[in-house]
Amino acid sequence: MYTKKHFAILSCYLWVMACSADPAPVQHGHNRLPNHAVQLVQALQKKSLNIVQLGDSHTAADYLTDAARIRLQQQLGNGGPGWAMPAQFPGMRLARFAYQNQGWQAVSSRTETSQNYALGGLIATPSVGAEMTIKTREPEAEQTVIVSIRQGKNDEDLTVTDSNGQQILLSAQPKDNKWHFSQFNARFPITIKAGMNFQTAIGGWWARNQNRQGVVLSALGINGFQLNQWNRWNTQAWQQELNVIAPDLIILAFGTNEAYNGVEIETVKQNLLETITQIRIASPNSAIMLLGAPESLKSTAGSCGERPEKLTELQTMQKEVAQSQHTFYWDWQAVMGGECSMKSWINQGLARSDGVHFTSSGYQRLGEALADSILALRKQH
Repeated sequence: MYTKKHFAILSCYLWVMACSADPAPVQHGHNRLPNHAVQLVQALQKKSLNIVQLGDSHTAADYLTDAARIRLQQQLGNGGPGWAMPAQFPGMRLARFAYQNQGWQAVSSRTETSQNYALGGLIATPSVGAEMTIKTREPEAEQTVIVSIRQGKNDEDLTVTDSNGQQILLSAQPKDNKWHFSQFNARFPITIKAGMNFQTAIGGWWARNQNRQGVVLSALGINGFQLNQWNRWNTQAWQQELNVIAPDLIILAFGTNEAYNGVEIETVKQNLLETITQIRIASPNSAIMLLGAPESLKSTAGSCGERPEKLTELQTMQKEVAQSQHTFYWDWQAVMGGECSMKSWINQGLARSDGVHFTSSGYQRLGEALADSILALRKQH
């Protein structure tokens, strides 16, 4: 259980403009929140909340995000399963979706740098006659599904069949090898069949309840990902996708890999500033939250272990960017108990022996704390 002291730390860091012994969040001029924060608070109060988190393996495992999702949906209602990756990717997991795949190839921007990617940096391309079924792990209401898709002019339409036997023709309009969006209503599971589709690619599936009530929390992560690899995505395409999805809150959860790989902090800072600017151009009413890089270890030797050399500098930079850019900031390391906390988490079975990743129990604790911090914003005016 978290003490009041821990929650005060969370509240203090959540709205980073200043931080003192008084955990009350600091508002911007004239006692008013900025427009993007107002929309987030209103979405919480109306119980209609759309959150998108982008990050590295902490996000790609969908343990932390699912714990936050469950907590939020317990309070505000289930708004739907959210984003489904275009196909199943090795070593990656979505808590709400499962896949059966024959003939769809999964391609990641982590390893294939020259492809044309939409938001999330993952695509699926079909061979002739390919078939894929996407299931929700739990029964869901009929969903409104938005698909990011690109096709060549000679590609055939895809055929989607849902659990009610409804058949839907899915295509890009126009078929010009650019990313477009197709929307339909369906009940999962859905099966997608390809014909002659030599230039077709799917970028992802966004599923939300038709009444748009409740919470949707989508986890878009790639193992080993660094923020600068976002530059491998088609900027116009991912900005257009964010504009269409229009999240109330966009969470950026990067930093662990940058710290481990010794990337120059000024370079990481410039990448982060550029990403925030591009997000605000694409979706100006979305609030942005930075998750500070968590406590992590290169070695567990000694009383506290050995932190990556640039971790402290990176965490300081993230806080400074959150303050200068008026974003929310969630201090992951503070939630763990501050520096020298990772070994304690390992010893309690909350983190893995690699000093980087967490166990399902650890991610659950962190996800619930993140959700509680977001829920606390309902008290803002």
